[in-house]
Amino acid sequence: VNPVKEIYWTHISADGFRLAMIWKHGGIYMDTDIISMRPIQEVDFLAAEGSRDCSNGIFGFQRHYQYLWECMEDFVKNYNGAIWGQQGPRLLTRILARRCELPIFKHVEDTTCGNISILHPQRFYPIPYSAWRRYFEVWDPLGTFNNSYALHLWNFMNKDMKKVTAESNTVAENLFIKYCPLTYEFIVKATPRK
Repeated sequence: VNPVKEIYWTHISADGFRLAMIWKHGGIYMDTDIISMRPIQEVDFLAAEGSRDCSNGIFGFQRHYQYLWECMEDFVKNYNGAIWGQQGPRLLTRILARRCELPIFKHVEDTTCGNISILHPQRFYPIPYSAWRRYFEVWDPLGTFNNSYALHLWNFMNKDMKKVTAESNTVAENLFIKYCPLTYEFIVKATPRK
């Protein structure tokens, strides 16, 4: 590993750290750009980002869970810092595929692979990464996120540096008001609008 030459080194380090921490201590890992809306009922789970992809932006397991150990072994064995997600979502998907056939979701129902719950993309990714700008559009609350535990805001995609602004009535602003009221009061409302 040469961190100077590897453009994804920071992400890869974070990928390894989250696996090791959850393996050692157990619990739920969530990226910092995820807004939690309600408790997650499952204990050992992966979040499907699409029909054939697991996310490493959110997952939860009991401590010393064998699946995570297999992920950490593969992290080292099949290390390739030149491929985005090789040690992240592709890793979790690859190890799951060794255990079971990856699910094809037809309805908003979760599935399982042994003792691992695979949560439907609607649970965390009702707005896919390709449509991340929808969080900054005007809010239409009708049944929008009824099947979700949390929402991933896709900050990595936000190259145009869109911000949550007060009184914009965007999806993001309404989410902050309801689920992150302290953040909304101290950061969003305190930031002068341009």
